[in-house]
Amino acid sequence: MYLAGFHGARVATGIEHDLRVRTVALRGDGRPFALAVCDLIGLVREDTLAIRRALPDVDLVVASTHTHSGPDTIGLWGPDETTRGVDEAFLARVRETVVASVRASVAVLEPAILRFGATRVTGLIRNARDPDVLDEQVCTLSADRPLGDPIVTLVNVPMHPEVLDGRSTLVSPDVAGAACRALERERGGMAVWASAGLGGMQSPDTELRTSDEVERFGRTFAAAALASLDEVPLEPGLAFRRTEVELPLWNPVFREGLAAGLLRGELVDGRLIADVSLLELGPARVACLPGEVLPALAMQVKERLGARYPFLVGLADDELGYILPKDVFVEPADWDDPDPHYEESRSVGPETGPLLVAALERLLGGRRSVTT
Repeated sequence: MYLAGFHGARVATGIEHDLRVRTVALRGDGRPFALAVCDLIGLVREDTLAIRRALPDVDLVVASTHTHSGPDTIGLWGPDETTRGVDEAFLARVRETVVASVRASVAVLEPAILRFGATRVTGLIRNARDPDVLDEQVCTLSADRPLGDPIVTLVNVPMHPEVLDGRSTLVSPDVAGAACRALERERGGMAVWASAGLGGMQSPDTELRTSDEVERFGRTFAAAALASLDEVPLEPGLAFRRTEVELPLWNPVFREGLAAGLLRGELVDGRLIADVSLLELGPARVACLPGEVLPALAMQVKERLGARYPFLVGLADDELGYILPKDVFVEPADWDDPDPHYEESRSVGPETGPLLVAALERLLGGRRSVTT
C-alpha cells in the first residue's frame, strides 16, 4: 500500500497504530448532525457524496486529519508520477466504515451537557512558508452525560499531524491519534481530532521525528484542550447549513491529473463543485471548508464567525489542496521546482479562497455578534 504525503513510491511496511474513523453526532430539535473524521490524507468529493447519499437522514460532514502516514486516497503518491496510488478496495472499505460509524453514533444519541474551550498552544506549531503568520488557537468541545460521565471530546488543531516524516514507512494517525489516545486516557469517553487551518505548512515545530515525539505532542495538545474547557455547562441550540460553490480550476497540474485519470473530480465548464458548511452550536460556530486553509485566511474566517468559540474544520467533504488568500497568491516560476510558492502549485487557483469565504458569508447571513 502506497503511503500519502511527502513523496511517492513510499510503500507501507507495518502498522504503528490503527487508522480510525471517529464520529461525533449531535441533535437539537431536528435532524441529527454528524462529523466523521478519518485518519487519512483526505477524501475527494466523489467519495464524501457517496457516503452522504447512504445517510439521507443525517446532516453529515466527512473530514480527514491529513496524516501523512496513511494510504494514498487521492491518487498522487503511487509508484511513479503517472500511476494512481489508490487501493480501490481499501477506499471502498473506508466509505463503508464511515457509513457504519455515523449510523452507530446516531443510534446511541443520548442527553448530554456540552462544554467548550478555546486557548493558544505555544511552542508546538511553526509556519514554514511565513513564520510571522501563525495560528495557534485550539478549540475544544466536550459532551458529558447528566451525571458526569464523559461521552466525547473533540479537539480542533491548526497543524499538520506529521511529526513522522517521509523516512517512516509505518501506518499511523500520527499526532491526531496520539492526542485522541491521551484524551481518552485522561478524561474517558471517545475523542475526535479535527484539523483546522493547517495550510502554509503549519507543521510540528520539532526536529525529532520519533514515535516518542508523536506521543509528547499528543499529550501536550490533549492537556491544553482539557485545561481550556469552561466550567459552566452550556445549553446550545443547533443549526446546520450547507451550500455549493463553483471554483475555477486554474491549476494546470490538476487539470492534467484529471485528464489522465490520476485524480478524480468532475469539471463543469472548467469549474469544480465544492461544499461549504456552517454549524451553529450555542456559543460555538463551526466553519467547514474543503481543503488546507492557510493560517492568515483561517484566522480571518474565525474572526468572521463572530463566535466565542470559533471552530474551523478543514479537509471537509473534499481535499482541494491549499486555500490561500488571493493577495499572496503567486504563480510558481518553475513548476518542477515551485518553492517558495509550493502551496500555489497545489492549489485549485487564486479565486478559491475568496469564493469559499463568500459562500461562508452567505451562510452566516450577516450574523457576526460574539456570543457570551
